[in-house]
Amino acid sequence: MLTTVEAEVDVNGAVTLLEPLRLNKKSRAILTLLESERALLTEEETQLAEVRFARWIGAASLGYPTGADNESIDADLAREYGRGLDGDE
Repeated sequence: MLTTVEAEVDVNGAVTLLEPLRLNKKSRAILTLLESERALLTEEETQLAEVRFARWIGAASLGYPTGADNESIDADLAREYGRGLDGDE
């Protein structure tokens, strides 16, 4: 059985587990070093990133109003795949 736990490795190679790990017997492990963690954003940077992301929400336009009802969705799918609602191509 494979188990994954997060750990930190210091410059001397000492490994510190960041979460509890319970084992029933001595086990072997493989350690994969990840790239350095990206610095956490400040609250201001987080808010700015959210504003930038929000600009993209709703940016796509199909050229006509859309609905969330199943018939409208089915019609859009049928148009996309080149056939009418009755299955004709």
